[in-house]
Amino acid sequence: MDYVDPHIHMVSRTTDDYETLAKMGCVAVSEPAFWAGFDRGTVDSFRDYFRQLTETEPKRAAQYGIQHFTWLCINAKEAENVSLSREVIAMIPEFLDKPNVLGIGEIGLNKNTKNESTIFLEHLELAVNHNQQILIHTPHLEDKYQGTRMILDMLCHDSRIE
Repeated sequence: MDYVDPHIHMVSRTTDDYETLAKMGCVAVSEPAFWAGFDRGTVDSFRDYFRQLTETEPKRAAQYGIQHFTWLCINAKEAENVSLSREVIAMIPEFLDKPNVLGIGEIGLNKNTKNESTIFLEHLELAVNHNQQILIHTPHLEDKYQGTRMILDMLCHDSRIE
């Protein structure tokens, strides 16, 4: 049976993992942007990461008959650096016309801070301005219920979001 993996981070996996996915019937993957295990320090590091998601990973996946789709954003774990986050958000439109980009994501909160909320709202603005779908990330570390409630409140207060 064929299947699609809706949430997988292939940039951190080996090519052998693509082979295994193909053997198990995977025909497509969806890869949200994520935190690399350390805070990146420049907009160019994100540009390189987005190139990997939009150029390298689709080619790696295609070798095994798998379509690779992606979402772009700066992850909530890195949103405390508001100035860098804004530079990244301003750069994302360079990639939105790539054929494997599904939208903006995974955006959301991590520790439910003011800076994370600010960057979440700025991601929403980007999505609205470029008619993009969004993929939401709920908090891992802090109060998941509170963070999810904060995300829903921000979404509900923006009449442009369906």
